[in-house]
Amino acid sequence: MTGKRHGPSFRRELKFIIECTTCGGTGIFSGVFHQMDCPHCLGPGWLCGHTLKPLAASDIVPVLNSRLRDALAEIAKARQLLGADSAGPGPERHYQENNRRGAGGTNYTGD
Repeated sequence: MTGKRHGPSFRRELKFIIECTTCGGTGIFSGVFHQMDCPHCLGPGWLCGHTLKPLAASDIVPVLNSRLRDALAEIAKARQLLGADSAGPGPERHYQENNRRGAGGTNYTGD
């Protein structure tokens, strides 16, 4: 068998979305006395990247969820590269350790 030939796809494909240029991705704009939903994106702050039309929240949420997971993984990778662990990042961990250089073998930080 060469693959799937009919029916719905096995995986849901993520839409290409962009920030609304009218509201700057906030979904609101300020009127004279109060804030209102953006008339271009109808509130979410995101548009279809191909048609520039508003999308339903059910189409936007999976894309934003995927972007959030990618960003959190990138942050975790950057923390690993910096050597951060439960004791704190590198220089801070060295500062907090007892170096026994003070009076009576106490910690001396030079402050």
